[in-house]
Amino acid sequence: MLQPALTVLQRPRVQAWGGFALGLVIAPLFLLTVAALVTRLYEGLDPTGQSGVAIAGARDLVAALDRYRGRNRRIPSVEEGLSALTPEFLEYVPRDPWGNPYIYQPTGAEWADVLSYGADGIAGGQGAGADISGRFGRLGSTPPGFLRSLAAVVFTALPIAAALSASRRRWCAGALAGMNVFWSVLLLATVHPTPRSILPWLSFAAGLACLVGAIALLRKLPHAAMVALVAVIVAYVLLQYVVTS
Repeated sequence: MLQPALTVLQRPRVQAWGGFALGLVIAPLFLLTVAALVTRLYEGLDPTGQSGVAIAGARDLVAALDRYRGRNRRIPSVEEGLSALTPEFLEYVPRDPWGNPYIYQPTGAEWADVLSYGADGIAGGQGAGADISGRFGRLGSTPPGFLRSLAAVVFTALPIAAALSASRRRWCAGALAGMNVFWSVLLLATVHPTPRSILPWLSFAAGLACLVGAIALLRKLPHAAMVALVAVIVAYVLLQYVVTS
């Protein structure tokens, strides 16, 4: 019974598709692991998503302030406050998601920030109660920067290792094909090509290149591993830029 099972596992087709399944799930599994680590280390972060809404609202107010400054060559005075933005630059001045007014914080005659004091409505604080800036985002606890660097190392090292071993191990070629399909789907689902910018079109092309690389690997075409490796790394870099810009 054991010998036939081992024989099946040694077949190239089984190895290729087994590696493909591994490559397809390894990236999301790593992302889930990082997310679980962040949650464990920073349990006080807002789980409701309201902090993100507050950041978006504060940034909208900051953008309106910049338009006001461009038109009037100054920012509103402390007395005028954010009310000076209506109705020309804003239909109305919103409140933050917790029902508190946004805080107008001018610095000098030409620069100002907009703050939310978070869920607790008090200056300072951590977690869901951390202050939020329209210029700088969350001012309290944020996940450590090394996690992003670690993710970059992992997401580039995995396809490189698979590409180097693809010619000798069929499952490595399949794994690289699976990684290409994952990043392709993620990239194509994220970008929206428009005639005004070339970046979405580059991202769209990179996503298609990942699919081509995956097909080339599964069909064992010449130089498929190199094409797939370049495509998946370019896709990852472009996705990082699209998400963070």
